Amino acid sequence: MDKCDNTSVQGNKVSFDPGWNDPPKFSYNAQQTTPNRPRNFLNKRVAFPLSGTGSTTTSVPPVNLPPMPVPVSTTSPHSKQNNCKNEPDDTIIIDSESTLTEVKDIFVKLIDSGELGSKANDIRKRIGIMEDMWLKGKLNPQIQTQMKELAYALRDDQPSKADEIHKSLMVDHVSAVCTWMSGVKQLIYHCIARSELLDIDKQESDKLNTE
Repeated sequence: MDKCDNTSVQGNKVSFDPGWNDPPKFSYNAQQTTPNRPRNFLNKRVAFPLSGTGSTTTSVPPVNLPPMPVPVSTTSPHSKQNNCKNEPDDTIIIDSESTLTEVKDIFVKLIDSGELGSKANDIRKRIGIMEDMWLKGKLNPQIQTQMKELAYALRDDQPSKADEIHKSLMVDHVSAVCTWMSGVKQLIYHCIARSELLDIDKQESDKLNTE
């Protein structure tokens, strides 16, 4: 009991060593205060140091870029010729009336040959439309010149050449010739068929003569 009486608690200190299972002692009298710490302002901008011992500057060597490619024109000489071909050539000098007379006479002889049958009337009508547009100046000199070459090709028994001229006119001047060119095309196809028949007859006759 004496030992128990002599045991005293001075302040918060215990005169004996606590056991391993004794709860910790807390002091409720002393109130700890922590000084106010300044908040970190993360949104402040930091000035970039202009000079300093630790700063080093490195120079970037200039990059030698390759020269810019020069655009190459994709227009070929043939395309330039085609573009010029599509434009009406006003420098062509041609006697329009006499040329029309020649062309019409050749076509009329083919129509009156009696080999076209029921197609003759339609072809004659188309040739009449061509003549009317020709006289009214709706066919430029280039068309007139090509029609003269076409008619001469039919006269000279060269229907393949006439067909090439016909296709060229349909490509380059379709708006001017589309209403009447069908009649000329029938004349060309008739001449091609006649030439093929003549070649067949000639081959058969040559075969008979050799036997």
